[in-house]
Amino acid sequence: MASAASADSPGDEMDRWFAGMKGTYKAIYDCASVSGAAGGVAFARNLAKFSAEQLGTKDSDNSIVVCFRHFATPFGYSDAMWAKYPQMDVALKADDPKTKLPTTRNWLLHDLWLEMSGTDIPSVVAHGGQFAICGAATEFLSKMLAGPTGDAKKIEADLSANLIAGARMAPAGVVALQRAQKAGFTNTYAE
Repeated sequence: MASAASADSPGDEMDRWFAGMKGTYKAIYDCASVSGAAGGVAFARNLAKFSAEQLGTKDSDNSIVVCFRHFATPFGYSDAMWAKYPQMDVALKADDPKTKLPTTRNWLLHDLWLEMSGTDIPSVVAHGGQFAICGAATEFLSKMLAGPTGDAKKIEADLSANLIAGARMAPAGVVALQRAQKAGFTNTYAE
């Protein structure tokens, strides 16, 4: 029979990650599309900003995670990966909103969404926000980028080693969402 301490302790890396977030107000934003990625970043900003301004909370009162999965997953990769694998933009149709051309950068690292202050990835990180990146989508995207003759495993390792600040690779985005809910996070789907 397991002891009470071991029964209460988190079971794996994802459980431990979410259990380690001690803010009273816990939220995860589920982003599965290009527009959803921008929306999730904006939702995270709104929680931090308006809770502070209107309710007096501090960043430490919040545990905020933005989950980039499915077609939002590439927003979890650094600019270097967008430049190295330009076909990523063509496949996702994630054109740069400023130039309206295929992008070779993670524009959410640099640009404000709808010109609203704080709606970029660095601003969310500055307020303690974190990011879960879908490992299953990373594997799928790596195969697509490799094509029939490339080395998908090498591309997957490259993408996984070049995540944005404040990000962690999850086995799958849906795993991160389930573990967050298990840890008491509210879940909002970002479209």
